[in-house]
Amino acid sequence: MYGQTGVVDIGKSYANISKLDGGGTFNPGDVIEIRVTFAVRAVSPSQITNVQVYDTIPPKTTYVANSMRVTTNEMITYKGPYTDAYDDIDPASCVGNYVLMNLGSGATKSAGGVIKNTDRPSFYTNTCILVACFRVKINSTAVYGDTINMGGKATYMISGVPYTRYFPDYNLVLSPYNTAPCSNGLGISAASDSAGTFASGIVQNRATAPSFTTTYVKQNINTGGPQDYNYAIVNNSSADGSTNPNSTMPESSASKRVFGLWDIAGDHTGASNPALGNPPAAPGTRGGYMVLINSSYNTDTAYRETLSNLCPNTYYEFSGWFRNVCPRCGCDSIGRGSGSSSYLPGPGNDSSGVKPNINFEIDGLAYYSSGDMKYDRVTPWKKFGFSFLTKPGQTTANFLIRNNSPGGGGNDWALDDIKVSHCGPSLKMNYNPFVLGCTTAPFLVTLSDTIRYIYSNSYIYYKWQKSNVGGTVWSDLTGPGTSGVGSPTMVSGQWQFVANLPSFLAAPGDSGKYFRVLLATSPANLSGNCAYTDGSATYLKIINCGTVLAPDFVQFKGQMMSKNALLNWVVSSEENISIYLVERSNDGMNFSPIGFISAQNKNDAYYSFTDLDDLEGKAFYRIKMIDKGGLYKYSSVVMLSTSIRFEVNNLQNPIQNFVKADVLAPREGILNATIYNDKGQMIKTTQIRVLKGLNSINIDRVNPPPGVYFLFMEFNNESIKKKLIKIN
Repeated sequence: MYGQTGVVDIGKSYANISKLDGGGTFNPGDVIEIRVTFAVRAVSPSQITNVQVYDTIPPKTTYVANSMRVTTNEMITYKGPYTDAYDDIDPASCVGNYVLMNLGSGATKSAGGVIKNTDRPSFYTNTCILVACFRVKINSTAVYGDTINMGGKATYMISGVPYTRYFPDYNLVLSPYNTAPCSNGLGISAASDSAGTFASGIVQNRATAPSFTTTYVKQNINTGGPQDYNYAIVNNSSADGSTNPNSTMPESSASKRVFGLWDIAGDHTGASNPALGNPPAAPGTRGGYMVLINSSYNTDTAYRETLSNLCPNTYYEFSGWFRNVCPRCGCDSIGRGSGSSSYLPGPGNDSSGVKPNINFEIDGLAYYSSGDMKYDRVTPWKKFGFSFLTKPGQTTANFLIRNNSPGGGGNDWALDDIKVSHCGPSLKMNYNPFVLGCTTAPFLVTLSDTIRYIYSNSYIYYKWQKSNVGGTVWSDLTGPGTSGVGSPTMVSGQWQFVANLPSFLAAPGDSGKYFRVLLATSPANLSGNCAYTDGSATYLKIINCGTVLAPDFVQFKGQMMSKNALLNWVVSSEENISIYLVERSNDGMNFSPIGFISAQNKNDAYYSFTDLDDLEGKAFYRIKMIDKGGLYKYSSVVMLSTSIRFEVNNLQNPIQNFVKADVLAPREGILNATIYNDKGQMIKTTQIRVLKGLNSINIDRVNPPPGVYFLFMEFNNESIKKKLIKIN
């Protein structure tokens, strides 16, 4: 929390030991390590005396017995663990919820000792860095919403002058929202500075400071900086604009890399591979900016911003993308850096040094910790953050991201893509991107939108809207069924319901009209600016369908000839036909053309086509008949395979009053289909004759009430089970 004089730097922090690997929110049962860091420098008198740490076990926590210890800045135990008793065995004690740790040479159970800059643990032989630690466990009786308060103080003397430093209160809150970032729809970030992306530019060092508050000091990047407690905003993290991330490291004399050690990399925004990020921008070329931070002993603030116009009783994501930028910044307790041949690496042969540990706070309460951010060459960029629910009536909050690790070698990191975004559901329209109809006569349109979200009883209020101007200006639909309250059920781990728009007749004048669904967590949010949409919509596309093509496919079949598919089809009464386009699909749904044959235009025409690509597994084929005016029709679909096994695919779910699916049969035979409800009662049973290959089946007159059902299909002593959902 504090820097002191030039002689000593002091900082207080904590780490969620239970979430050290991967991060998370604070929960009952978590173990928290409380840490006080001292860094004594080679500044006269180069020592502090009578060094003591006082603390109190926070309410709603229990001290972890024998957890007091002294560590290096890389959290490697240097002395201890100490016993808890107030005795002469060691200079630390925890009695009656009061912690006393006496530090330095000559310390006793009641008096602090001396820490010199040349003492160990040493940082490059000219600074002594040590961390006094103890642990507490959040009580299992604590409840979500409880806060854990941490304070304490440190006392010491410099040249006989006493100093007492009271650490400001740290408050962490127990939060049940441990689902990490939003897993469904996500709105635009409310964070400032180009929605938290820091924009882009052709100059390596951005001239302007960030739009939000930070306690770090801005400094242009160079071989020796940003230094401790400083940051840079750059589109390339090299010291001189170099773009080769694999250049020599460590450098004997820093030239391309900051301190001869840091990564050479670009920012994160818009990266095709989010885990890798973008390549560094070459000098004079445009690249996205990121913030590069050299954290030190104090738990300084990287990002602080008060945001207004939040939506009450609404879920948000608070997150960012981070990167540990130093692979070789470690310094062992003797003072030897990672470039030294006698350097002793940390556990796991880790030489990266102090690992960044990032805290996320809202309105002065710490909700989430990133855990230790390990250096990772394979996936360097990591997303950390969580989802939270605003309070009823809340429209403003203060957001903060801070360093929570001690300083010294390491704790150097990049920050990009800060998000404070509406965490809404995902929506899937039954027609996307359009509903196609013909101008010849009005046709029936039935729209439905499937809504999925993770939080129970949240986004249940909905309304339908339409737009007559290309989806830019929207108005509410009125009348029965155009708005309502959903009744979600759990489907595949998320809550789901379907919003159905009453069917209507569309005429040519309706072409171009857009339709969408808005959602909210309350009626008030639905009627204001807090309604949510993920941007999905559908529109009516009404075209001149012309006349139906007269020629018919009399037959279409295929067979395997070695590893190639041979297709044959017969067409009757050809007239004015241009070509036959042969299409292939790997899944039976998405087809691509692979060749064509010109039409013969005679009464009975026979055609043959060989797919010259070797067939591995299975493939689906169809023929597209196209006339000279551009009108077309499709044949049926045939499936060919080097080996066919019994499969059920493309099951339409949720179901209506019938069940439709595609069945692959290895031979001709009888398919037994039976539907049971969730109580095991049989609802429907039927037998269907299927041919070898692909069969489209339809089980009609099912008519079940809303609920969960199970479909069993049996063929040739094989059985397949599928789950069915009936919504309404």
